[in-house]
Amino acid sequence: MRRTSALALILALAAPAAAADAPSRRLLVDGDSLAVGTKAYLPGDLPGWKIKQSAKVSRHAYEGADVMRSYGRSLPRVIHVSLGTNDDPNDVAGFRAAVRDVMSVAGSRRCVVWTNIVRPPAAGASYAGYNRVLARESARRDNLRIVNWVRMVREHPEWLVGDGVHVNAEGYRARAKAVASAVRRCL
Repeated sequence: MRRTSALALILALAAPAAAADAPSRRLLVDGDSLAVGTKAYLPGDLPGWKIKQSAKVSRHAYEGADVMRSYGRSLPRVIHVSLGTNDDPNDVAGFRAAVRDVMSVAGSRRCVVWTNIVRPPAAGASYAGYNRVLARESARRDNLRIVNWVRMVREHPEWLVGDGVHVNAEGYRARAKAVASAVRRCL
């Protein structure tokens, strides 16, 4: 009898802690076609998380904050952003403004996990400027975490398909796993 009562007490005390954790295990994915590619894999890497996916082929970085604003007060505490790949790499100032807009909407209490950019040069420029923006903005903020997709792809060029932007299934699985790892560190 005592053993049953003790077990019931332990379970009752543990339940509020688990319930308190539940709201923080929500994720919004705000992204482009690379987010579309990870969509099938991310839930398996984040069991117990409620994941909302707003991913659209050819989405631009400047659209990211508006997607987040559309959630209003229900915006999750953790946000994964996969944006910038479709933007003009000559417009570094515009990308910086888009990153800062996303971070303004997120506020200081939300964690943003942003994947840096791999793609061949476009419009005569590389995406190194965008990746420097992400690194600098992350250095200024505790709540902006960068997944080093550039390094991952450099170590596994066999993932890339013909366009030099998208990857095969193995690459998307690895990308989802890296994003999930960074997302879990947000808690």
